[in-house]
Amino acid sequence: MDRSDCAFSVLPIYLKNGIPFDVVTFSTLLKGIFTENKLKDGVELFKKLVTEKICEPDEFMYAIVMNGLSKRGHTEKTVSLLWLMEQGNSKLDTYIYNIVVDALCKDRNLDAAINLLNEMKQKRIPPTVVTYNSIIDGLCRIGQWEKVKILLSEMVNLNIYPNVRTFNILIDGLCEEGKVEDAEDIIKHMVKKGVEPNIITYQLCVNYQENAICYLLYCHFLSI
Repeated sequence: MDRSDCAFSVLPIYLKNGIPFDVVTFSTLLKGIFTENKLKDGVELFKKLVTEKICEPDEFMYAIVMNGLSKRGHTEKTVSLLWLMEQGNSKLDTYIYNIVVDALCKDRNLDAAINLLNEMKQKRIPPTVVTYNSIIDGLCRIGQWEKVKILLSEMVNLNIYPNVRTFNILIDGLCEEGKVEDAEDIIKHMVKKGVEPNIITYQLCVNYQENAICYLLYCHFLSI
């Protein structure tokens, strides 16, 4: 209900009834605080929990804080928390890494994002299509098409197949650079592989006023 202030008022009831606070209690509060865009309050609460050893953060709590920071452009702090987790006993998983990879890509720090991807593979933490989509999106935005091709090939070798989000990223990047014929080829390949275009695919083509691609999609939708 976006009323974290009222949620805090429940805490005295815990104390009155002898119910101990746990990581779930504070994770729920942190999630509510970040949802309400109260970044400063969220960071201060997390620091208090750690420094005063009120509770031991688990992977879920770290993910909430890192996600809250990364979505508001605090990439360095997000990376610092990943480093903190690596030094402790927390179990790092794909979801945690995906948050950091995405933050680095949005910051256009693609080299660091790719290094993190390689670190995941070395640690046998399996990347997903979400991981690759973040990096491919970042590379498309700076026109690094050769690296995009390498990553797409790497995905397939790992049995990670492009989804509609992947194809939309490619179409958007190609249309942005005026490579309409290449975008058409992507759509044809997409349909051939059984990945259905969605409304975002069509909207991208409309936004770029690429009539040829719009017609291609229109014909495809008629055939469904």
